[in-house]
Amino acid sequence: MSTPHTVLNDLKVSGNLPSMPQVLVRLIDACHQQEVDLQKVARIVSKDSTLTAKILQLVNSAFIGARSPFMDVRQAVVYLGADTVRNLAVSISVQQVFRRVETNGLLSLDRFWYHSYENALLARRIARAVSYPDPSEAYLGGLLHDIGKLLLWMAFPGKYAPLLLKGVRCHNGRLAFLEQEKLHINHCEAGAWLMEQWRLPSLFADAIRFHHHPAEELAQGLPLTRIISLADLLSHAGTTDKESEELARRLLDLTPQQVGTLTEGIEDQLREVADNLGIRIPEKSLSSLEKEPESEALHRETSIDLISRVRDISQLTGMLDNLLRASDREQIAGAVEQSMKILFNEDTCFLLLMDTDGDRLHGFTSPDNRLAHQAVKVSFRPDDHAESLAGQAVLQRQPVHSFMENREHSGTMLDSQLVRLLGSDGMAVVPMIHRGQLMGLIVIGIADSRSALLRHTAPLRLLAGQAGAGLFLCQLYQTQAERIAEERVAAATMVARKIAHEINNPLAILRNYIKILEMKLRDDESIREDLAVMDQEFARIGNISSQLDDLATDRLLIRPRHLDLNQLLAETVTMYGKSLPPDREIEILFEPDPDLPEIETDPDCIRQILLNLIGNAADALQDRGTITVAVRAEKEEDGEQAVLLTVTDTGPGIPASLLPSLFDAGTSTKGGGHSGLGLAIVRKITRRLGGTITCSSSEKGTIFSVSLPLRHT
Repeated sequence: MSTPHTVLNDLKVSGNLPSMPQVLVRLIDACHQQEVDLQKVARIVSKDSTLTAKILQLVNSAFIGARSPFMDVRQAVVYLGADTVRNLAVSISVQQVFRRVETNGLLSLDRFWYHSYENALLARRIARAVSYPDPSEAYLGGLLHDIGKLLLWMAFPGKYAPLLLKGVRCHNGRLAFLEQEKLHINHCEAGAWLMEQWRLPSLFADAIRFHHHPAEELAQGLPLTRIISLADLLSHAGTTDKESEELARRLLDLTPQQVGTLTEGIEDQLREVADNLGIRIPEKSLSSLEKEPESEALHRETSIDLISRVRDISQLTGMLDNLLRASDREQIAGAVEQSMKILFNEDTCFLLLMDTDGDRLHGFTSPDNRLAHQAVKVSFRPDDHAESLAGQAVLQRQPVHSFMENREHSGTMLDSQLVRLLGSDGMAVVPMIHRGQLMGLIVIGIADSRSALLRHTAPLRLLAGQAGAGLFLCQLYQTQAERIAEERVAAATMVARKIAHEINNPLAILRNYIKILEMKLRDDESIREDLAVMDQEFARIGNISSQLDDLATDRLLIRPRHLDLNQLLAETVTMYGKSLPPDREIEILFEPDPDLPEIETDPDCIRQILLNLIGNAADALQDRGTITVAVRAEKEEDGEQAVLLTVTDTGPGIPASLLPSLFDAGTSTKGGGHSGLGLAIVRKITRRLGGTITCSSSEKGTIFSVSLPLRHT
């Protein structure tokens, strides 16, 4: 005689049930640890042959573009990273879960999901009404509460259909009794068993196991079980009645007024869910087997199409998580590109981002995209290309593609150029919109053989919406950072003005004392020379303090004069070297240009630039290393003569993420309370001298290059 235990074992070994979720759950657990152990992830992956093959296929694909092939799954996991591995596992698992259901079109899956989504919405409303701490858990419980029916259908397709027919005119509690009688297991137990196989919490599995138990027993159950049971009753009742109100009172202490509000607008919300998911949900029906007045072939096609849409939406879970965690535009672009690979098996796509003025689109990709060097050259105003796919996507705020039958215009030259850039038969263009603001477009290369996938754009819309939200946040963060930097400069300016006022008086007194000492020691030439150097430096401090008042303005006073730049730089390097503590093993070298002509510029400004750059280099070296100051004459592109001053250090380099904003006020690599104003001041002075400053950096060191004209204008 069969028992529930033996039936469940039969289900497990029948080959008709999904086997991946256990590996998936373990993998997700490992990937969600605060410190991800990639070796542990690799061990989990290696235990599943399908996932191992997919990982190796992905890492060796043109999409990833690895320099050499990978044969070891452990190396592949480390190369791809935890996020990519987890997303691929989610994708494969979802496909396996739904694959076999798709092959059987007799079960009305559209009605099954209608009831499931209705239950999910009701369960979430009930959870909020009773202040349940996790409404999203209640939603998922409502969505999966009848998943056991699919399991029984898959395991016993011949035996289960008659039971469903008998259960058409009775409550699902009666169906559970029939299942138990004929199959020795009901859909509640089967669904709970699957949840346990997927390693979901026991309370979650219990909510599915007990949702058809008598009210007297349910009243003693935990809140989630009572919520799921009441949601199922309300979804079958259609409208609230005395029985529903009484059960709601007994289970969750809800008043009739509260029960009445639970079902208000559910139908509209269900239609909204259907629209958002791009799936077909028919009118309400009491049975998952009851058919609509249409051909069986069309019914089968609709059911399969419904499951495909649910699967596509499910596949986006991990990808959307990546977009939520993206901290910059490059990460957003990378997540979108990876999503296109998983959804369409296409590795040719790029973004067109709207500029801050909102009138021009610019190409953008992740650094690893094979189109990176070409896409950045794409730039145009959509208003000038209104008939193109990009222009239509901007105007309509809807996805458009080359394969649309009702296009008003044939492909434009811009369309042809973009398709050739993508190297595909056609393309799809999807707008990224957040809060009504167009953030840009996703441009995807599509082969003719995959154009049918564009019939349902819900996954693309969902992905584009999340990408638009991410881009909006990045833009918001950048604006806030710029405002904070401006506020810091303003605050520093105020402090600088106070400092300048306070130091001018003691400086004047010190210079007077130096004059007195010179008069007293007029016979000691060496001391008089040292006093002269001190006086010059005090004078320079006075000039700097007078410029502090103009830190945030363009009123920097330039006092150009003819000078020997080699001598000035040598003196400055020597002076800085003497000021270093003896315990710091830092060597400062100077490489002059013996053929350097005389230059006309402000010597104090040159000293200030050099001292700031040497100081930055010394901070980067910490206690040991080499700084090289070099100068040479060069010709600019317009043929004019110029002087190139370079400061090179052997430090660890500057992070690539900081280089674009390195000279902005508030940017600093030093930490420890540094304001990040030094390089902003250096750039300001360099520009006032008519020059430019650039920086290049690697793990071997950093080079600052200052180009100055021979004559100040």
